[in-house]
Amino acid sequence: MSIEGTGQPQPSREAYIHEYRQGVDLFQRALHESVGADNIYKKEELKQVMDETMGVLNETVGALKSKELAQMNSQISKDYEAYQKNGDPTALESDLKKAYNLVRYD
Repeated sequence: MSIEGTGQPQPSREAYIHEYRQGVDLFQRALHESVGADNIYKKEELKQVMDETMGVLNETVGALKSKELAQMNSQISKDYEAYQKNGDPTALESDLKKAYNLVRYD
């Protein structure tokens, strides 16, 4: 099977799941580091990592075509915005754990 018009093989569902889980892990690590960062430049760098990772998560959900995961990503996005305003990562951390466990290889 190939991606229409490219002649390249289409990534497997497992590859997308792996990419999504890696993205969630990266987001979690950047969030954890951001919470403890005092340097504004470091915080901005970590924000860029989280922003880019959120984009990857959204693209991957589109490829996985999971309505439940799309809703979870929407919640992650909302709680990420809330974190940026109030600095409390609790809800976002919970969302990321749920998202990671929601995607399975079976």
